[in-house]
Amino acid sequence: MIGRSTYCAIVTCCVLSLACCAAAGPAAAAPPKVSAPTDAEARLSDRFMAATALLYAQEFNGTMRMYCTATAFERDKKVYRFATAAHCVAEDDTLHKEVELEAKTWYLTFDEDEAKRFYRAKIVAAGYQHRGDDFAVVEVTLDRWVPIIPLAKSDPHTGEDVINIASPGGLGKQLFRGHVSKAKLSRPVVARSINWKNATLLQMNAGGGSSGSAIVSTGQRGIVAFLVGSIGGGDSLNTVAIPIGKFKSFWERSRTGKYKWFDPKKAEEGDSADPEDEDDEEDADDGFDRLGDPTPSPK
Repeated sequence: MIGRSTYCAIVTCCVLSLACCAAAGPAAAAPPKVSAPTDAEARLSDRFMAATALLYAQEFNGTMRMYCTATAFERDKKVYRFATAAHCVAEDDTLHKEVELEAKTWYLTFDEDEAKRFYRAKIVAAGYQHRGDDFAVVEVTLDRWVPIIPLAKSDPHTGEDVINIASPGGLGKQLFRGHVSKAKLSRPVVARSINWKNATLLQMNAGGGSSGSAIVSTGQRGIVAFLVGSIGGGDSLNTVAIPIGKFKSFWERSRTGKYKWFDPKKAEEGDSADPEDEDDEEDADDGFDRLGDPTPSPK
């Protein structure tokens, strides 16, 4: 079921402890100072923070529960489109080879410090995860102006500096910095129904609730990937993302009605889910996490 935080994978990870020993002689030099962001980087971070929203669903008992993070990438007057991860909102119906949305009422909020406002949201596209299309597009009408973060022209490259805004643990929007450690992972990363083909690896913190958040290049000043999981546990630095080129292909086919695995009209007619069916799968402790739902139900 959607909302579980840990899934099976074929990736095995070892944690290495690295230590530095000082040689005898003069005192070691002070560690290098971390450089402050430039004005341009600070402005990009501010825009990114304002363009990021948290995806909530209203549960059957009426409470609001956070699932994932989403980023505004497209605007048409007052209608905004946010990108997130498909595994946050849907699962694959492998019998009929189509995407099945969770029967929930979805909302976006900008995580204001004061009383939060929840905007009713609609899932207008969701990817078939067996194909590695772990993307979803959420549409919402806003009574406020929100900046959009453009899609980068090219996929991430190894060594590229990137930033991320997400809400791991449901603790509110936070800024993370890191770099691309491997632009294209040749080994498949499989988590039950998902096959993240040609994924990108990042050295960056992530946790439950980070799924679907955008990875923005400070050089390209646009979205180069979307975060979907981590290897080695929820607090691992080995973070998995899907490159922007795959999202562009998915969104182009979705918005033109050519994405055969998802039918928006059928999705709108979905029946209500049975609450007894939620969270009925056992978690597999294999060191691989899909980082949705920061507060999963206990086993």
